[in-house]
Amino acid sequence: MRVLRNGTLALVLLLAVTGGGCSTIKGWFGGGAAEPAQPPPTPQAEAGQAPAQAEQGPFAAGVLNTIVQRAPAGSASQLLAQLAAGFGWEEQVASQPALQGAVLEGRFAERVEPILLGLYFRNGFSVLPVVGEGHQFNRDTVVQGALGSSRLLVSNREQIRIVFLRPVQNVEIVYYQDGIEPQVFSVSDQAVVAVRQSLSRLYLR
Repeated sequence: MRVLRNGTLALVLLLAVTGGGCSTIKGWFGGGAAEPAQPPPTPQAEAGQAPAQAEQGPFAAGVLNTIVQRAPAGSASQLLAQLAAGFGWEEQVASQPALQGAVLEGRFAERVEPILLGLYFRNGFSVLPVVGEGHQFNRDTVVQGALGSSRLLVSNREQIRIVFLRPVQNVEIVYYQDGIEPQVFSVSDQAVVAVRQSLSRLYLR
């Protein structure tokens, strides 16, 4: 993600989402008379040689990575899963049948997204439907609604993470001059967000 400073507008780019893989298929082929046919493997041998992917089924790559691969490109579910995987939260969702079922059914907007928002909430994020002009962020936050031209403030001197799940345009985020620049993530590669330090050490302006 590009660093944005001193009020300069720049695109907040998402990391490209890639996934997938390949599997190797091995088979037994009968030979001529000179080479005796190989005996079929026993069930025990097959079980011992089965790759971990076969045992885990459709979630062999992990629940979060599977969401990244299956969710509609540029969707809120895809971004939330991608970031959560980077935050190291896979273990927290690995045993959630409701989430896995929603993924297999393709119910990303109506089921997967709310479940992932709950995951963020449990990990200390505020989950806000909308924010407006002058809103002050003091902790990690997920913003669900779209946002037009606005000036937002970071009232915490520690680094926080701000995730926009809908398009944002011409948004300026100001943080304390002696604070740490916030990390900003957006679902849209067309998002325009400027992040800058305050002109004063004491006030946000």
